[in-house]
Amino acid sequence: MSALRDEIRAILREEIAALRADAAPAAPQTERIRIGSSAELNRFAQDLLRRAASPEFAARVMAGDHRFDLEEGARVGAAYTAPIVTGPARTPPGTIDKALITERDIAALGNGVRSLRLGPQNRLTPLARDEARRRGIRIERADR
Repeated sequence: MSALRDEIRAILREEIAALRADAAPAAPQTERIRIGSSAELNRFAQDLLRRAASPEFAARVMAGDHRFDLEEGARVGAAYTAPIVTGPARTPPGTIDKALITERDIAALGNGVRSLRLGPQNRLTPLARDEARRRGIRIERADR
């Protein structure tokens, strides 16, 4: 029994080391906003709440992967305009852009997600696979 555990630990160590070597830290998205009045601040807050209904967006903001910067030189009375987003491309719904996907990642997907598209570098933990099966989420492998 202990030999089997040692073998499993060795395999896990190798896989985790490979994931760490392959995974380059993703740059956070930076959204530049211009707020020059209370009305614009309220419009921004309403827009943010609407966008936070997406679990993926809310998770990125909470994790610090999506940040907000005030546009310099914003003057009072300037109109709130559509945000300028820089950084990596937004991950579409039903896609998780992580090397190792856990049960929590699957649980954080929206209720409407019925399929999960994974790239060649993505790996699922056994509990993540079980959670996907329990929720009826089909796992698809994509060739990038």
